[in-house]
Amino acid sequence: MTGARIACIGLVAVVLSAPLPACAGADLPDTFGSPPRGRFVVSRNPYFLGPERAMRNRVAIDGKNRVANHFCVVGYEWPDGNLQVWVNWKEEKTNILWDGSEYRDMREAGLTTARRNLKLGRDTVETVDDINGSTYLVTHARWHSIADDCAAHGEKYVIKPFRSKPR
Repeated sequence: MTGARIACIGLVAVVLSAPLPACAGADLPDTFGSPPRGRFVVSRNPYFLGPERAMRNRVAIDGKNRVANHFCVVGYEWPDGNLQVWVNWKEEKTNILWDGSEYRDMREAGLTTARRNLKLGRDTVETVDDINGSTYLVTHARWHSIADDCAAHGEKYVIKPFRSKPR
């Protein structure tokens, strides 16, 4: 092997092993204020294991268990290491911020106790000016950017109809 060919192989190895922040963030939603560094696979993270159970609990609590429900989950990581997970519930037109937990029971209840449940139309407005100081409202564009990004890059789940346990 020639020296030039070895150098080229070495360069390819370095390029392939290097992080790609510019490329990784190129298709990320830009509605967060500061852009995330990238996405992560939510179901592989110990704070979000078993997302189906959390979804089933939410469906049961909301009394929507007699029909199929479609969910999508997408996770974002910021340069400081903070994580944010959004769950899009198609039938309810809701983006839910899921905090997750290291404890299974809290993780499974996390979607029922979520601090952000953004329902399209109820919790969304047309422009940033329409937010008018609210700490809860978001623009339609932001809501759609999360839902669309989830549809393109997130993990999809279908919770089939089931009978809930009596309370």
